[in-house]
Amino acid sequence: MDDRGANIDIVFRNGLKDYEVLPPQDVWDSIQPVVRKKQRPLALLRAAAMFAVLVSLSFLAYRFSREIPAGLEGPVMAMNPESFAPVNDIVYESQPIYDLSQNNDDLRSAVAGNRDLTPVATDNLNAEVHFPETSAVSNQLHGNDRNTDYLALEYKSRSYLDISSNDALDIPDNNSRKIPNRWSISALVSPTYQSRFSSGDNEAVSQVMNTEQAEMSYTGGISLAYKVNKRFSIQSGIYYSTIGKELTGIKAYSGFEDHFYTKGSPNFTVLTSSGNVLTSNNDIFLTDGLTSDRIQTLYNIDVFDPVKASLSYIDNSIHQNFSFLELPVVIRYKVVDRAFDFNLIGGVSSNLLVDNTVFATGENGRTPVGNTDGMNIITFSSSLGMGMEYNLSNNLSLNLEPTFRYYLNPFNDIPGMRIHPYSLGVFSGISWKF
Repeated sequence: MDDRGANIDIVFRNGLKDYEVLPPQDVWDSIQPVVRKKQRPLALLRAAAMFAVLVSLSFLAYRFSREIPAGLEGPVMAMNPESFAPVNDIVYESQPIYDLSQNNDDLRSAVAGNRDLTPVATDNLNAEVHFPETSAVSNQLHGNDRNTDYLALEYKSRSYLDISSNDALDIPDNNSRKIPNRWSISALVSPTYQSRFSSGDNEAVSQVMNTEQAEMSYTGGISLAYKVNKRFSIQSGIYYSTIGKELTGIKAYSGFEDHFYTKGSPNFTVLTSSGNVLTSNNDIFLTDGLTSDRIQTLYNIDVFDPVKASLSYIDNSIHQNFSFLELPVVIRYKVVDRAFDFNLIGGVSSNLLVDNTVFATGENGRTPVGNTDGMNIITFSSSLGMGMEYNLSNNLSLNLEPTFRYYLNPFNDIPGMRIHPYSLGVFSGISWKF
């Protein structure tokens, strides 16, 4: 009896050495919230910090633009014959009449040297005076320290200066207005942070959303704007944008093509918040390390073990990627019109889906997995932002445009769930006005 008691540990050890028992499925539901790291609060804090920085920069730019004095432009005094009335009330008994219609050289020399004009006898006591449309002559005739004898004086009747001859002073026309630049073309690019609003009672999709992480995306393109008036302009163009998500916890292996035997249907279906991912690469094997309901397949871990089958491990997650061509219609309102402009921007866009891929990333680069089923080909989004523009010259300017975009319809019609993505991006680029 003593020998049996001493060897009882060896008996149990040898009997249970190769024994395996799978845990119940509900055990994973209790472990998952403890193991999984939630990224949503950190992402929201980053977005809030970025928004606060952008608002602060916009406010400082607005204050700075208010302090910049406008350029000093001398007033252009346009004078024409109709704006001058005859001198009827002043009578000079001994002042001569200055008639410069016969000798314009006297006027040039008098204006240049600020001296009195030589009196010239004339029989035309009612000669007309024509002032050229320039402020230079006005300054010479009406300046505080100029000789007032340049004005025509009346000697018992009306009289005016007459400098209407063809060889009068050649004074440039300062009243010509510069034609404003109505059109502008811009090249813009932006890194974009993506997230989403959701509503509905689909519990499975709600749980799946906790395992997905938004990836940094990019948007870029060319826009053409027309300036309606000083404040309003209309803008359109074409942009190329990407949206990406990482499905964490899904392990991907390659080398499965030699082991499967079904034909005509996807080997794996993965439930996501954007729709079901259907595998089209028969060489890929997927297994879920977080939940048991995300992947639907005949080849679960109980039937096929990728490690024992010596499949090649690729990655611990797979990635969804969507690409769109955007056609926006945007209205811009200029709040500040200085060397540093500030605009309010709002509009809508139609988005055409041009790429729908799912892939795994490994040491050898991207490995295609499949695509997302049921995606809407056309979606619509609204945008709201603010534009800061620094004018390098009359035609060239630098642009910075923080923009918030909200998708009006979801990417995929999932029963019991409506998910509306939104994005926050900062567009930067250069504009040419013509």
